[in-house]
Parts: sequence; C-alpha cells; structure tokens
Amino acid sequence: MDEHQEETLALLRMTMCRGVSSATAFALVEHFGSAQAALQAPAHELEAVEGVGAGALNGLREPPDDADMARELELMERHRVRLVPFFSEDYPPPLKHLDRGAPALLRMRGDYRREGQLAVAVFGSRHCSTYGRQQASRLAADLAGMGFTIVSGMAYGIDSAAHRGALTARGRTLAVLGCGLAKAPSPGDEELALDIAENGALLSELPMEAPPRPGNFPPRNRLISGLSLGVVVVEAAGRSGALITARLAGEQGKAVFAVPGNVDSPTSRGCHQLIRDGAVLVENARDVVDGLGPLSAPIELAGRAHEGPARPVEDARVMALNERERSILDLVGPSPRHIDEIVTETQLAPSIVSSTLLTLEIRGLIQQLAGQRYVRS
Repeated sequence: MDEHQEETLALLRMTMCRGVSSATAFALVEHFGSAQAALQAPAHELEAVEGVGAGALNGLREPPDDADMARELELMERHRVRLVPFFSEDYPPPLKHLDRGAPALLRMRGDYRREGQLAVAVFGSRHCSTYGRQQASRLAADLAGMGFTIVSGMAYGIDSAAHRGALTARGRTLAVLGCGLAKAPSPGDEELALDIAENGALLSELPMEAPPRPGNFPPRNRLISGLSLGVVVVEAAGRSGALITARLAGEQGKAVFAVPGNVDSPTSRGCHQLIRDGAVLVENARDVVDGLGPLSAPIELAGRAHEGPARPVEDARVMALNERERSILDLVGPSPRHIDEIVTETQLAPSIVSSTLLTLEIRGLIQQLAGQRYVRS
C-alpha cells in the first residue's frame, strides 16, 4: 500500500469518528500535517487544536476499529464505490472553493469529469405536480443538450425528473445524496442510480450505510450548489429544503433561478418568493444560459488542470455552444464579416451557416449589420 492509500484510509477512519466533521478533519490535518499523524497524536495535543470540540475529541478517543473499517471497505467494493480525498486529482475542483465547507473525503460511484464544472443544479419539491416534473425534465434535457452537467439530489419528485431529463438527452448528471451510497434514496430508484453512475456519478460524504436523516440534507445541499454554476428551483413550498439550497447558492455567489408556477399551488410559493427576492425567472433553458452570463467561478478545463492557475469562464453562452457554432463564432470578430466569407471558410452549406448565425444572434453573441454582415457583440 502506497503513502497516498495509507493517508486516504487514515482520513476515512478519522471522518468515521463520531463528532468529526470535515471542518474538524481539515483542522487536524493542517495542524499535524496528515490524517495519520493526527490519529496517532496524544489527547493533550488534540485538545490544543483550534476548532476541535469535545464531541470530536470523544470520537477520536474511540475511532472505528478494524472490523468497522473492513465493513465499510467491503460495502464500497460491493457497490463499486471509491474514496476520493480532497488531495486527489479526481476531487471535483468546484468543491475546493467551499473552503472549510468542502468535504474532506467523498465516496463516489461513477466518475467526475473536468467538463462537469459546466454544471447547473435543477431541484425542487418531493411533493411536486405533473407540471413541475415536466418542467424539470424539459429544462434538464435542454441544458444537458447544450453541454451542461445536471446536478441534483436524486430525491423523489423534481430531483429524479431532472436526472431523468438529462439522461434522456444523453447528457451527464451528478446526484449528491443525503445518505450512504449503500442506501437507495427512494424505493424503486435502483435503476436510476445505475444510470446516473454510468453517465456521471453518485456522490456522498457519509458512511456507506448512513440512513437519510433530516440533519444530513443541509450539508448535502451545500454540495449541490457548490458543484454548480447556478441553481434552478422548479417547485418548492414556502418552507422547504430547496429554498435552503437556493440560499446557500446565493451565499456562495452562484446564480439563482426559479420557475414560476400556478398561483394557487402551495408548491409554487417558494419559487415565487425567490423571484420576488431577485431570482431570475426561468421559462426555458436559454433563460438559464443568458442568466449565467459572464462567470467568475474558476474552472479547470480538461488537460489544463496542472498548467498553472485555473482560468475563469468568460461566458456560459460560449461554453454551451456545439462545435459548429463555436467554429462559426470564431470567424466573426470585431470587424464585420459577410456571410459569403464565412460560407467560403467553413465550406458549409449557406443554409447551415445562415441558421447557425441566427442562433448565435439570438444568444446575444453576434449582431447582424446591413448587407448580411455580422460582428461580435
């Protein structure tokens, strides 16, 4: 076993101690230099670490024994789950920006790709209407078709509809669970979980057999918003977990969107309140892309993760373009270009170039001038 694996297992043992949160784990690792050193530290040294409370100290005095560790690892192997510590190259980069709110250790089934940083969360009420499910599925499918990864919590209702919409569009989706990955979030969701793992990932910071207790969901919600550039609330009652996630997203500097609903429906009240409070009203996926606009969240693009500092995303509208749209946009600069020039350079049919230019114009990326000339906005 190499040093990386030993440190990962030490971090697993530490985070399985009662009362040890991720923030506590980070404090211990920072103070002692490693999880292994922290687990071997005497009690009086642990007590001297700032941020380590009495509950964590008691838990560290009675860490999981080898049988508990073996049980956890056996469950991970059975469910094809792997450990992803914060120092791993597979750790989702957006979560690093949560500072002490980042999970020290994730359990992951599936895989997180660098392009997953172009992500939007779509979520809402478990007790949703047919309209809500339809809107969640439609929005997720359209956003996934544009290249966005869809993030949600795999709960019954809006969350599951969002995941299924992304999968229908053959897109990628991430599910962050408020329980262990050995527990199905809702009855009958085993097939959905399998599809998500094959086209994205299931994520949890909880032990494999942790049940879905109410206290697990606020921490889960911070990860849903943390993984996303913006969050879309489809249906939510006046007091719901979806509103907590939206509030967390706002605190993290993420864009917040809400889908309006029937004024007589209780599940519309939360969305309408968000809109009154400044959330962007959403009717379609283009509203989300335009609402994201120029983004400041750093994104490590594939193949560039280790080539210096992460680059900022310039515009979500550009990142959502397909290859043909991007190539034509690249030909339209600050100086006007005639459509015939673009047809000649791309060697595409004039009808295709014309329709693509219209799409770029609708998205606000270019402007049409007199005489079929185009310029970047």
